Amino acid sequence: MNKKQIELIRHFEKIKNLGWIETKRHGDQMLGNTFEDLIGKHEDNLSVADWHGIEIKTQREKTTSMMSLFTKSPSYPKRANTYLREKFGIDDEKHGKKILNSTISGDNFNTHRGGFGFKLDVDEKSGKILLKVKDLKTEKILEEDIYWDFKVIENALISKLKMIALIYGDEKKENERSYVRYNKMTIIKGLTLEKMLLAITNGDLKMDFRIGVYMTGVKTGKTHDHGSGFRIKIDKLIAYAEIERIL
Repeated sequence: MNKKQIELIRHFEKIKNLGWIETKRHGDQMLGNTFEDLIGKHEDNLSVADWHGIEIKTQREKTTSMMSLFTKSPSYPKRANTYLREKFGIDDEKHGKKILNSTISGDNFNTHRGGFGFKLDVDEKSGKILLKVKDLKTEKILEEDIYWDFKVIENALISKLKMIALIYGDEKKENERSYVRYNKMTIIKGLTLEKMLLAITNGDLKMDFRIGVYMTGVKTGKTHDHGSGFRIKIDKLIAYAEIERIL
């Protein structure tokens, strides 16, 4: 391991030994944001690894929720998310605008409230991850030309996911104050394009559409993409990777 990786391990061991730590952070990202504060990292949404080549992912110790690896809208066509929202979305009851929220796998078609099914299809020949959409009543395929290029996955692996530090922690509130503690860190590596494509085919690496619209301001009516995220459960991710170190 290089000097910066060893430095991260030392940071973690020191933070772990502190036990419960009071934090001013709030919300779903409290655990991750507090850890970044403690190691002196500024918040960002960059497509590169967090800490000198190591991507830091924090998660509650007992959660079974999926973890986002990276976000990327389809490579083709342009403005694909707007097209999908307008064609296959459902009306938001409060605002009367179409929205599209759907978790999509590669092992079978899902069931969307709008009467459509979505599925990812890894096409080795064309080098694309195809998004297929079908009418659930007629079983007719309505779309199969929307896709992500394999390079999307490969670039994420190169720039962001060569090595990942999975940090497990807990949160609590006492006397209206918030606290976090960090219990374990597992460092993994060895994710490859072939492994990630297999994870998609197996239904382990999923894709989440969270596409709405801006309801106020200068962008009212325009697509608001909360992140077309490729997500996976931690235990599944570890199964596709190589363990470098456990602390």
